[in-house]
Amino acid sequence: MKGTIHPDTLQFFNELSVNNNREWFMDNKSRWEAIREQFMAFTAAVIEVMTPLDPTLGDITAKGCLYRINRDIRFSPDKRPYKTHIAFFLPTGGNRRCAVPGYYMQLGIEDYGLHGNCALGGGIFMPEPAALAAIRQEIFYNTDEFLDIINNKDYKRYFGTTFLTQKVLTRVPKDYPADWQHADLLKYKDYCSMHSVPDELLFTDKLFDHVVRAFRATVPLNKFIIRAMYEIL
Repeated sequence: MKGTIHPDTLQFFNELSVNNNREWFMDNKSRWEAIREQFMAFTAAVIEVMTPLDPTLGDITAKGCLYRINRDIRFSPDKRPYKTHIAFFLPTGGNRRCAVPGYYMQLGIEDYGLHGNCALGGGIFMPEPAALAAIRQEIFYNTDEFLDIINNKDYKRYFGTTFLTQKVLTRVPKDYPADWQHADLLKYKDYCSMHSVPDELLFTDKLFDHVVRAFRATVPLNKFIIRAMYEIL
């Protein structure tokens, strides 16, 4: 079914996490292909619903939005060849190759600083310096609009009041007043909304609606960020 995930998904990744090698993976490749095929159908269904809500997604395809299971180990001391999750990213603006905001979903073993077996959200992770500067400036000059977005009851229901980030500055960025009432909003280096999906929803027909509702709640954040970045894209 296009609105569900394959029932073998978590079991497969649990086994892969302790057998992360090519031999095991090739022996179980048919399992992976079934999981990927159903997840791709799930992704396509999400795209179909989300595109009218965020038309900047354009003509993206499910296949183009899925991440490969192979890890990039060229410069990493961790030489495990495979990721232990499956994920997609729907880029606001339609170009996944650019560092832009979008809609992310990850399913598998808890990692990358995310919590739970299934995590999803929006916003932007690790923006380029020029993009980060533009986002901060947009927040400073359109503070009320930004506060309305992150204080919206639907947004807060899924994403709370803080952003997922690798680092928060201890001081307000230069060129901004240190005593500004909302100065803490400018200290983030990432502006990611992130939500952990309850495990009891994962293999039910309720998952799809839950994912779409959460993504819908982060549409205004993505639109705010992409507007801020418009001149540098």
